[in-house]
Amino acid sequence: MIMRNFLEPGSVAFIGASRKTGTGAYNGVEMMLRYGYKGRIYPINPQAGEVCGLRAFSSVTDVPEPVDLAIISVGRDHVVPAFSECIRCGIKSVVIISQGFSDADEKGSALQAEIVRMARGNGVRVLGPNTMGTLNNFQNFWTGFIDLPAPEEFPPVSVVAQTGLVQVAYLNMSYKSWGKAVDIGNACDVDFVDALEYFGDDPETKVIVFHMEGVLRGKEFLEAASRVSFEKPIVVLKTGRSKAGAEAALSHTGSLVGEDEVNDAAFARAGIIRVKSTVEMRDAVKALLRLGEMAGTRLGVITATGAGGIMATDACEDYGLTLGRVPEGLPALLTKGMPDWIRVGNPVDIWPIGMIGHNYPQVLHVTLVELLKSPEFDGVMGIVPNFNSPLHADMSVVDAVREARRQAGNVKPVALWVYGESASGEKELESIDGVACFESIEQAVQGLSFCYRYHRIRQRKVPRQRIFSYGDAAVEALLRGGREKKTILGKDALALLSEFGIPTVPGRTASDWQGVEEAAESIGYPVVLKLYGDAFLHKSEWGGVVTGIHNKKELREAMERITERVRSRDSRVEVGFEVQKQVSGKELLLGLKRDPGFGLVLVCGFGGIYTEVFRDIARRLVPVDRREAEEMLRSLKCYPLLAGVRGETGVDIEGLLDVLERLSFLATRVPDIAELDINPLMADAAGCVAVDARVIL
Repeated sequence: MIMRNFLEPGSVAFIGASRKTGTGAYNGVEMMLRYGYKGRIYPINPQAGEVCGLRAFSSVTDVPEPVDLAIISVGRDHVVPAFSECIRCGIKSVVIISQGFSDADEKGSALQAEIVRMARGNGVRVLGPNTMGTLNNFQNFWTGFIDLPAPEEFPPVSVVAQTGLVQVAYLNMSYKSWGKAVDIGNACDVDFVDALEYFGDDPETKVIVFHMEGVLRGKEFLEAASRVSFEKPIVVLKTGRSKAGAEAALSHTGSLVGEDEVNDAAFARAGIIRVKSTVEMRDAVKALLRLGEMAGTRLGVITATGAGGIMATDACEDYGLTLGRVPEGLPALLTKGMPDWIRVGNPVDIWPIGMIGHNYPQVLHVTLVELLKSPEFDGVMGIVPNFNSPLHADMSVVDAVREARRQAGNVKPVALWVYGESASGEKELESIDGVACFESIEQAVQGLSFCYRYHRIRQRKVPRQRIFSYGDAAVEALLRGGREKKTILGKDALALLSEFGIPTVPGRTASDWQGVEEAAESIGYPVVLKLYGDAFLHKSEWGGVVTGIHNKKELREAMERITERVRSRDSRVEVGFEVQKQVSGKELLLGLKRDPGFGLVLVCGFGGIYTEVFRDIARRLVPVDRREAEEMLRSLKCYPLLAGVRGETGVDIEGLLDVLERLSFLATRVPDIAELDINPLMADAAGCVAVDARVIL
């Protein structure tokens, strides 16, 4: 296993070990000893007889036994010679702490390239450079130069990051600590894929966390994550969200699928839970580790404040959860002997009942048992007080929660927000299996949503792409012509779609009035007149589309208007025309966008000239099967319009799903597509038809 020596070494050679210790020395050997590592350490320093009480060696070649792991911490100009010595004495795993490589300048990049060349030629694996290295709390092992105290408690959670910050700031970024951690630094060799494969098989790791600035070896990472996510939750904090990809796009699809949208689609395909902040990262880890899966979206909310119940209800809507129905017998059970003004709903406000009856913990116990046992609920969110004053000892709920969990069978997650002097109460409550405390009402609800998301991930099915017939020769001919120009436009793009069974609007091209007139007569009015030619990538920007033409006179006027608009902008441009049958319906955009790391992304959403304004778009990595195609449609804000709303007839959903599947299949058979637009695809109750298309190769 590639990563074992990096995380579980029996012996370590530390090249560049300093003789200085104490404040300001940043001595890696000293830090390793203070952390409690019990393996053999060999300091390498030609100027020292010993380091931190350990015998020092002039060179790693002088060490009298095989070494599992070498750590290089010297100036960058000395790294290559030190690395060469590691190779000569057969060390197969090397951490390069040193900075100043691809993270710095051209010379540094050249040095890093030389290290990679040497490593690959000699079967050596390298972590870094520019890294804190690794941490393994199960073995008290830490390679960094910061004095971290070894935590008393650490969860079975492992993190892989592109920064040492995640390791050093574990109290701020993780739940308690990390079990194991890897900083891949510049990732010249060891990367996310290597770490994921190790942690996927590691029995000491139950949850895997990634901090990513850039996704390395995208396809291999997704393949590994797709396997591992069925067994262990994978949480990713992807930073560096960028709009740069949209700015360079040549199509509508390209402008709507930037780098970050591709990441979302890729992570969803692989069963990865993406978070947007360190707070979300910490909460997701806590929820998944302590609460596990939640089988549905229905929550029961128990509150000691009406306002808190409303906040929890709002949070449910924000995070895609719902409120379950109160068990039939619960209102009568709770309100027996209570004033008739008390009402029991969901959220269940137990404060007045508990205070009037002077038995708040018992009321909480009864309510929690009933909600946990009811088939109407998948989990419970609770808002509970905790006051340290002896005058409020009657409000301690720890025993009530523990007994309720035991009585109900500990089968559903319970997320709590504890208010008041909460620290002590939280620690006691989190000693109960299946209970987790969060810093706010909203975080508690979101924590449960992570549990539901992971349940969905575990239940997901691998997409099964349908196979369609198509004309190999015709497709190749269209591609051959397009590759020379790097684009396929208008009728040729529609012809490509038609070969894959995607319905297209009838149309003909012409270069003069006679040809335009004959095309219109052949197709039959009403028609649409469009600009046609390589120069007109976005026809609407040229004023090059006229719809609703019902006769010869209107056709001639439309042709003259379009020609005048083009000539006024650029008299040198050759003007051609396309005549199409006028069709009506809902306007949709379908498309493909290639990501260099993950491959092609299928796009579907609101179409027409306002596509980029409304940005109502769903995205999935190809291949996409019918189930995923339906999920795409249902995720759109415009879906009610497609399905039919307020008596309005909807579109042919089955036909639209068929087009999405066929477009996904096209993507798998035409590997050199960079971008593809169908905009618009017109859909009505009778079916759907592609009106305009462009392909970028």
